[in-house]
Amino acid sequence: MESIASKSDIRKLVISARPEPSLGLGANLVRLALELDVQSIASYVPMPSEPDVSEFNAWVHALGKTLLLPRIEGDDLVFASGELALSSLGILEPTGEAQPISSAQLILLPALAVDKNGNRLGKGKGYYDRALRSVTGIPKYAVVFDSEVLEQIPSESHDVWVTGAVTPTAIHHFRASAIS
Repeated sequence: MESIASKSDIRKLVISARPEPSLGLGANLVRLALELDVQSIASYVPMPSEPDVSEFNAWVHALGKTLLLPRIEGDDLVFASGELALSSLGILEPTGEAQPISSAQLILLPALAVDKNGNRLGKGKGYYDRALRSVTGIPKYAVVFDSEVLEQIPSESHDVWVTGAVTPTAIHHFRASAIS
């Protein structure tokens, strides 16, 4: 992907190329969870155009590990477990009681792109940046397609860095400082 000046331009280009195959993504997510030896994981319910983490989420659940999923409450993103129900926004969200995201040992975030410095490009509403602003000491990995790991994307002071990225073919580790 070429060097692009704005977040908006990158968003348009990435969205126009989606979806891509997610084959191999579940195995890489399992490998990361096993390497980190985690028992509590915050993940997400994928939209049709996003990398499909469903297989991984089912693995977490089948092993009896804690799976926290996001739910939008007003302008905030909270995490909970429990049955999924269709929200007023038309997305599946957990119905259980909200739990602190700091109880997760690994956080997986949807993204449109990520760069090799750990800058994550979301959809632009800032839900994850606000939810993760004060989270320290927990590895945060963006989940993207292979073509969405870029050399550099613009970042702003409110953007939350990620530790790495997981794609269908690789696990990328960017910055240890993202977990401190």
